[in-house]
Amino acid sequence: MKMRTVGDLVQSRRDLLKLGGLGILAASADAVWPLQLGASQSKVTPRGTARNVLFYEISGAISHVESFDFKDSAGCPKDLDVRKVPGFSGGDLYLPHLLFPKLEKHIDKFAIYRAMLSHEEVHFRGQYYQQTGRQLNLAFAREIPSLGSVIAMELEQRRREHDTFPTYMSFYLEKGAAGALSTGFLPPRFSVVDINPEAAVKGNALEKKALDLMEERWRLLRALHEAERPLVSKMGKEMAGYDDFYTTAHRLLSDERWPAAFQISDQDRKRYGNHSVGISAILARNVLAQDAGTHYIHLCHPGWDHHVQIWDRKASSNHYTLCSELDPTLSSLMEDLSTTRSRTDPSKTLLDETLVVVMSEFGRTPGALNNMAGRDHYNRCYPVLFAGAGVKGGRILARTDKDGAKCLDTGWNHKEQPRMENVAATMFSALGIDWSKEIKNTPSGRAYTYVDPLGPSGYIPTDEIAPIYG
Repeated sequence: MKMRTVGDLVQSRRDLLKLGGLGILAASADAVWPLQLGASQSKVTPRGTARNVLFYEISGAISHVESFDFKDSAGCPKDLDVRKVPGFSGGDLYLPHLLFPKLEKHIDKFAIYRAMLSHEEVHFRGQYYQQTGRQLNLAFAREIPSLGSVIAMELEQRRREHDTFPTYMSFYLEKGAAGALSTGFLPPRFSVVDINPEAAVKGNALEKKALDLMEERWRLLRALHEAERPLVSKMGKEMAGYDDFYTTAHRLLSDERWPAAFQISDQDRKRYGNHSVGISAILARNVLAQDAGTHYIHLCHPGWDHHVQIWDRKASSNHYTLCSELDPTLSSLMEDLSTTRSRTDPSKTLLDETLVVVMSEFGRTPGALNNMAGRDHYNRCYPVLFAGAGVKGGRILARTDKDGAKCLDTGWNHKEQPRMENVAATMFSALGIDWSKEIKNTPSGRAYTYVDPLGPSGYIPTDEIAPIYG
């Protein structure tokens, strides 16, 4: 057995970084702490039904009218073998069997809300909107944290001594138009760790002798840090952020659960799909199963932007290809979450304690295809799927017209269609977080509300999407 050298240790630390990156490198220099928290005039009661949230982003936008709000239109392929899925209430669910033969068996775990409305209609802004729950404002963008970072900050007090995994992790966000966003005004320790799935499965475990050597070097580094504390304390927030980073990296490399979470069997590759999104979903499942401190996961499934040749099998990328990834990945993920017991509460499954949210940043144009045999961006109606953590599956919520172009019924107690703000409120609520909170001591002096009530043309409802619970 070859002994790992000091150089190997340094390389292992670099390997950890290559998995993706702690968002510290993009964290704002304007981080503020401690935060001055307040509550808005709104009185909300968080549900607290979930320990975790898994957000599955169909990045680039799936055609909703040929998936979860099927409409038989001039642009619809004739080979989809569309079938009615039995047992749904609130409306009929027709699903293309050709595209989703495996997901068809697990779709009843979801409540499908069909009439989302987005402020945005371009990818970067739309994906920024998904990650932050608010419109992009360049004047304040630098200080705005991602929703995952806010959740990491809120759940900090719930972390246990043996929790070593970061609270907020993502998979493949580097491939999204907006990338993995920073913590804004929050300290870097609430950063996302964005995992590159291909690099992750190469492994980063250390042998016993290498671990012993790492611990000795860590002891010396801590002793040096303590001796230089008066000097380091004058170096500001950036140095404190890097110190948090090294502490996190050390704890991860020392925890046997970390390399264990990145072990993937050939059987899992076959079930989920031996591609980046399949691997990402396996790793997300593994991380949740380890119960080591991660409670918010953002999984990005990129590539869905088909303005051209959306249903052309000869095209290098098309919806047939992407659906052949989504189908086994999401169905296997739902199967495993619903059958894997929680380590914290063995009477529950991972799905019992995890809110799963599946959505694109918007939809695609309904009706006939465009002049390039594709579908363009469409933000007026598109679906979001919810499952787990008390959600009542097998239900259709809200209703669109025959083309999937207009909302006919908003599906909740407001005349306005829900937006990403309401998905954010739903996630906060499930985790037991008061989404009406405000942070007052931001760098700009402008109060940051967890769920922003100000839409593009006035105030909007900031409620959670309660009907998903029945």
